[in-house]
Amino acid sequence: MPAPSAHAADAAPTTAERLRGVAAVQVALAELGIPYAWGGGSLTGPTLGFCDGVNGYLPDGSCSADHTVGFDCSGLVRYAWYQGSAGAITLPHYSAAQSQLGHSITRQDELLPGDLLFFAEPGGRIHHVGLYLGGGAMIHAEHTGTVVTVLHDVFQDPKWGPRLVAATRPEPASAPTSVPVLSVAPGE
Repeated sequence: MPAPSAHAADAAPTTAERLRGVAAVQVALAELGIPYAWGGGSLTGPTLGFCDGVNGYLPDGSCSADHTVGFDCSGLVRYAWYQGSAGAITLPHYSAAQSQLGHSITRQDELLPGDLLFFAEPGGRIHHVGLYLGGGAMIHAEHTGTVVTVLHDVFQDPKWGPRLVAATRPEPASAPTSVPVLSVAPGE
Protein backbone atom coordinates (compact mmCIF):
# COMPACT_ATOMS: atom_id res chain seq x y z
CA MET A 1 0.00 0.00 0.00
CA PRO A 2 1.42 3.44 -0.92
CA ALA A 3 2.42 5.82 1.85
CA PRO A 4 0.00 8.64 2.69
CA SER A 5 0.40 11.84 0.69
CA ALA A 6 3.46 13.83 1.69
CA HIS A 7 1.88 17.00 0.29
CA ALA A 8 2.25 19.57 3.07
CA ALA A 9 -0.98 21.24 4.11
CA ASP A 10 0.49 24.67 3.48
CA ALA A 11 2.49 23.82 0.33
CA ALA A 12 1.52 25.69 -2.80
CA PRO A 13 -0.20 23.50 -5.38
CA THR A 14 2.06 22.45 -8.23
CA THR A 15 1.47 23.49 -11.81
CA ALA A 16 0.68 19.85 -12.60
CA GLU A 17 -2.02 19.77 -9.88
CA ARG A 18 -3.57 22.95 -11.23
CA LEU A 19 -3.53 21.70 -14.82
CA ARG A 20 -5.03 18.31 -13.90
CA GLY A 21 -7.84 20.06 -12.02
CA VAL A 22 -8.59 22.41 -14.91
CA ALA A 23 -8.62 19.48 -17.33
CA ALA A 24 -11.04 17.54 -15.08
CA VAL A 25 -13.32 20.60 -14.98
CA GLN A 26 -13.29 20.87 -18.78
CA VAL A 27 -14.23 17.20 -19.11
CA ALA A 28 -17.09 17.58 -16.60
CA LEU A 29 -18.43 20.75 -18.23
CA ALA A 30 -18.74 18.88 -21.53
CA GLU A 31 -21.29 16.62 -19.75
CA LEU A 32 -23.72 19.42 -18.80
CA GLY A 33 -27.27 18.27 -19.45
CA ILE A 34 -26.50 14.53 -19.28
CA PRO A 35 -29.15 12.77 -17.15
CA TYR A 36 -28.56 11.56 -13.62
CA ALA A 37 -28.56 7.76 -13.40
CA TRP A 38 -27.96 6.01 -10.05
CA GLY A 39 -24.81 3.90 -10.50
CA GLY A 40 -24.17 5.49 -13.89
CA GLY A 41 -20.82 6.50 -15.28
CA SER A 42 -17.57 4.74 -16.04
CA LEU A 43 -14.01 5.73 -16.88
CA THR A 44 -15.12 6.16 -20.49
CA GLY A 45 -18.39 8.09 -20.08
CA PRO A 46 -22.04 7.84 -19.12
CA THR A 47 -23.55 4.38 -18.68
CA LEU A 48 -26.88 2.78 -17.92
CA GLY A 49 -27.77 3.13 -14.25
CA PHE A 50 -29.72 0.74 -12.03
CA CYS A 51 -32.24 0.72 -9.19
CA ASP A 52 -31.15 -0.97 -5.97
CA GLY A 53 -34.34 -1.07 -3.93
CA VAL A 54 -33.73 2.41 -2.49
CA ASN A 55 -31.93 4.53 -5.11
CA GLY A 56 -32.61 5.27 -8.76
CA TYR A 57 -36.35 5.89 -8.44
CA LEU A 58 -38.49 8.87 -9.39
CA PRO A 59 -40.86 10.39 -6.79
CA ASP A 60 -43.74 8.34 -8.26
CA GLY A 61 -41.81 5.15 -7.40
CA SER A 62 -40.91 4.19 -10.95
CA CYS A 63 -37.36 3.02 -11.63
CA SER A 64 -35.73 5.60 -13.88
CA ALA A 65 -32.10 4.52 -13.58
CA ASP A 66 -32.40 1.14 -15.30
CA HIS A 67 -33.31 2.79 -18.60
CA THR A 68 -31.30 6.02 -18.27
CA VAL A 69 -27.78 6.46 -19.60
CA GLY A 70 -26.00 9.04 -17.48
CA PHE A 71 -23.93 9.70 -14.39
CA ASP A 72 -24.44 9.63 -10.67
CA CYS A 73 -22.42 12.10 -8.59
CA SER A 74 -19.38 9.88 -8.02
CA GLY A 75 -19.49 8.52 -11.55
CA LEU A 76 -19.26 12.04 -12.98
CA VAL A 77 -16.21 13.07 -10.93
CA ARG A 78 -14.57 9.66 -11.50
CA TYR A 79 -14.97 10.06 -15.26
CA ALA A 80 -13.84 13.72 -15.26
CA TRP A 81 -10.68 13.00 -13.28
CA TYR A 82 -9.75 9.87 -15.24
CA GLN A 83 -10.17 11.60 -18.59
CA GLY A 84 -8.73 14.92 -17.40
CA SER A 85 -5.59 13.22 -16.06
CA ALA A 86 -5.14 11.05 -19.17
CA GLY A 87 -5.71 7.97 -17.00
CA ALA A 88 -3.25 8.93 -14.24
CA ILE A 89 -6.00 9.27 -11.61
CA THR A 90 -8.60 6.56 -11.10
CA LEU A 91 -11.14 7.25 -8.36
CA PRO A 92 -13.56 4.68 -6.93
CA HIS A 93 -17.24 4.89 -7.89
CA TYR A 94 -18.50 5.84 -4.43
CA SER A 95 -18.40 9.32 -2.88
CA ALA A 96 -17.43 8.21 0.65
CA ALA A 97 -14.51 6.19 -0.76
CA GLN A 98 -13.45 9.11 -2.96
CA SER A 99 -13.30 11.34 0.13
CA GLN A 100 -10.56 9.14 1.58
CA LEU A 101 -8.13 9.74 -1.30
CA GLY A 102 -5.90 12.63 -2.24
CA HIS A 103 -4.80 15.80 -0.51
CA SER A 104 -7.27 17.09 2.09
CA ILE A 105 -8.29 20.72 1.66
CA THR A 106 -9.18 22.30 4.99
CA ARG A 107 -9.87 25.91 4.03
CA GLN A 108 -12.20 27.36 1.44
CA ASP A 109 -9.51 29.75 0.18
CA GLU A 110 -7.29 26.73 -0.68
CA LEU A 111 -9.82 25.26 -3.12
CA LEU A 112 -8.80 24.99 -6.77
CA PRO A 113 -10.82 24.08 -9.86
CA GLY A 114 -11.15 20.30 -9.96
CA ASP A 115 -11.15 19.75 -6.20
CA LEU A 116 -13.82 17.38 -4.91
CA LEU A 117 -16.46 18.73 -2.52
CA PHE A 118 -18.17 16.20 -0.22
CA PHE A 119 -21.55 16.48 1.44
CA ALA A 120 -23.35 14.75 4.32
CA GLU A 121 -26.42 15.24 6.46
CA PRO A 122 -25.57 16.62 9.92
CA GLY A 123 -23.91 13.76 11.81
CA GLY A 124 -24.28 11.46 8.81
CA ARG A 125 -21.98 9.81 6.34
CA ILE A 126 -20.81 11.36 3.08
CA HIS A 127 -23.43 10.78 0.39
CA HIS A 128 -22.69 13.30 -2.38
CA VAL A 129 -19.73 14.73 -4.28
CA GLY A 130 -19.32 17.59 -6.71
CA LEU A 131 -16.43 19.04 -8.69
CA TYR A 132 -15.35 22.55 -7.69
CA LEU A 133 -15.18 24.96 -10.65
CA GLY A 134 -13.77 28.00 -8.86
CA GLY A 135 -15.53 31.19 -7.81
CA GLY A 136 -17.83 29.27 -5.46
CA ALA A 137 -19.34 27.17 -8.27
CA MET A 138 -19.61 23.39 -8.50
CA ILE A 139 -20.72 20.94 -11.20
CA HIS A 140 -22.57 17.85 -10.04
CA ALA A 141 -25.10 15.16 -10.84
CA GLU A 142 -27.64 15.73 -8.07
CA HIS A 143 -30.32 13.04 -8.05
CA THR A 144 -32.70 10.94 -10.14
CA GLY A 145 -34.82 13.09 -12.41
CA THR A 146 -32.18 15.82 -12.84
CA VAL A 147 -29.26 16.41 -15.22
CA VAL A 148 -25.61 17.33 -14.72
CA THR A 149 -25.71 21.00 -13.79
CA VAL A 150 -23.69 23.87 -12.33
CA LEU A 151 -24.52 25.25 -8.89
CA HIS A 152 -23.20 28.82 -8.94
CA ASP A 153 -22.67 29.44 -5.20
CA VAL A 154 -22.35 26.18 -3.33
CA PHE A 155 -21.21 27.90 -0.12
CA GLN A 156 -24.34 30.04 0.13
CA ASP A 157 -26.77 27.45 -1.23
CA PRO A 158 -29.38 26.65 1.47
CA LYS A 159 -29.37 22.93 0.63
CA TRP A 160 -25.71 22.18 -0.13
CA GLY A 161 -23.79 24.85 1.82
CA PRO A 162 -24.65 23.49 5.29
CA ARG A 163 -23.94 19.91 4.16
CA LEU A 164 -20.40 20.59 2.88
CA VAL A 165 -18.15 18.54 5.16
CA ALA A 166 -14.88 17.88 3.33
CA ALA A 167 -12.82 18.58 0.24
CA THR A 168 -9.91 16.77 -1.41
CA ARG A 169 -7.59 17.22 -4.35
CA PRO A 170 -7.10 13.96 -6.26
CA GLU A 171 -3.51 12.86 -6.83
CA PRO A 172 -1.99 10.05 -8.88
CA ALA A 173 -1.80 6.80 -6.86
CA SER A 174 -3.66 8.46 -4.01
CA ALA A 175 -3.33 6.90 -0.60
CA PRO A 176 -6.03 7.03 2.09
CA THR A 177 -5.99 10.20 4.13
CA SER A 178 -7.93 11.50 7.07
CA VAL A 179 -10.75 13.80 6.04
CA PRO A 180 -10.86 16.95 8.15
CA VAL A 181 -13.91 19.14 8.11
CA LEU A 182 -13.69 22.01 5.63
CA SER A 183 -13.75 25.34 7.45
CA VAL A 184 -16.15 27.80 5.90
CA ALA A 185 -16.41 31.09 7.67
CA PRO A 186 -19.93 32.50 8.03
CA GLY A 187 -20.84 34.54 4.99
CA GLU A 188 -18.29 32.87 2.70
